[in-house]
Amino acid sequence: MNTAHPILTCAEAQTLEERLLGSDEKRIWEAMCKAGAGVGAGVLRDFPQLRPLPRNPRVLVLAGPGHNGGDALLAAVEILRARPRAKVTAVFEGEFKPLAKKALDELLHHECVECLTFAQFLAQMKKGESWDIVIDGLYGMSFRPPLPAKARELLKAFNENLEVAAFRAAVDLPSGLNGTSATLAFHADFTYATGIAKTPLFDSANAKWVGRIRYVDIGFFDGVYVGPHESSESLITPNILEPLRRLRPATADKRMCGRLLVISGSHAYPGAQMLNVLGALRAGAGLVTALTPATHAGAFAAARPEAMWHACAEESDGCHGAATLAAAREVWPRATAVLAGSGLGKSPHAQAMLDALVTECPLPMVLDADALTKATLEALKERPKKAGAVVLTPHAGEFERLAGKGADLRAFCRKHRVVTVLKGPVTRVCDGDRVWCSTFGGPVLARGGSGDVLAGIAGTLLAQTPDEPFMATARAVVWQGLAADALAHERGETAALTAEIPTHMPAALRGEWGV
Repeated sequence: MNTAHPILTCAEAQTLEERLLGSDEKRIWEAMCKAGAGVGAGVLRDFPQLRPLPRNPRVLVLAGPGHNGGDALLAAVEILRARPRAKVTAVFEGEFKPLAKKALDELLHHECVECLTFAQFLAQMKKGESWDIVIDGLYGMSFRPPLPAKARELLKAFNENLEVAAFRAAVDLPSGLNGTSATLAFHADFTYATGIAKTPLFDSANAKWVGRIRYVDIGFFDGVYVGPHESSESLITPNILEPLRRLRPATADKRMCGRLLVISGSHAYPGAQMLNVLGALRAGAGLVTALTPATHAGAFAAARPEAMWHACAEESDGCHGAATLAAAREVWPRATAVLAGSGLGKSPHAQAMLDALVTECPLPMVLDADALTKATLEALKERPKKAGAVVLTPHAGEFERLAGKGADLRAFCRKHRVVTVLKGPVTRVCDGDRVWCSTFGGPVLARGGSGDVLAGIAGTLLAQTPDEPFMATARAVVWQGLAADALAHERGETAALTAEIPTHMPAALRGEWGV
């Protein structure tokens, strides 16, 4: 079971496709059909993040003469299967290559299709025409700049009038991108990487063109990939969650399902701990013990009685301190992992407690938010020799403060002997050797508290599989991302609540959302 697929340069991807498909038109057509169907299904799945998909949507296809154009045309066919009353406008210039022509013929079997040249489309656009969906298939990974004049005019007009289409999807790469960054490319909301995820999609300089990344797996990596891999990064697939989708043992006991100790929150930031605990409980923890400031313990226990809320006397600044450390020393012999830091505050009392926890406690740990300090990195050096793994969960700003501007993620993880989750539009999980990327979640996670939920999920999965810190962490990232996608599908990206992410974890795990 492949849980992560390599991210390849355009040149590497072309070499692999030639090796797998050669010049066999039957195999190429089969791959094109899978890619087109996958893009179409992805558009149908993702459009509801914007609004409900109309029964008779207007679909615009920008089709180039090659295989990328064929993929886009077949994506429109897939949409027509789900919405037979859709109206499709195909925009293209000149002659198609044979398989792209075959894809156009498939589309033209439907009566609700019109074909326009670039000039005719621009004229319609100037009249105020608009579409629900646009699918960009002008150019793919074989594109070499510069853009032809007509295509440049088309893309410039399209990007300057974004209201022309409510939902903008690019096939494989936004047209105008190749192995480097671009000054002009198709402005996509979603890019559906077909078969192979290419490195330009993961270059932050291209983020404004790429939008959200989706991966359409068409089986290229069903075998073992042994070719070149220049980027040394891989894309995590939902298959990583398969171990969690199995039935639990019939003899399962709560003590076998992970025992997590949570040390987080403060008088100023109590919600962070609640979000930790919600994530941990939804991730299936057998036992969750939360050391919580005494002023919040009663209310938290009433709100979430599934957890054990251990009231600890606060310091004068409302933060954890000596009383919490004493309680932790009593509890951690009965736990299998620790989560610390979310909403903890930056008081000297809290930092002193953290330093002692990190240096004394032998359990695997997830350190989040206020535990991500240089003082904590120093404390890591004093951990017991046989202590469990440490997982850090910084966003870009926190990572820069910890490691310095421009620091290498692998080198940082090797130096401090940690697994790091570098959170962002593309979240990277690194253990000093592997770098696995997750594209799940997206902007719905761009709200306070989403990191606290992730830390709770990661803490539980680490508690359940303490000897697999990298895989446990990668699973947590994907699970939360898929839950956020499910939430966005139901609520949209704007009017969602962080506390709703855990409620969508069951649907994400069981595949109950989407098309």
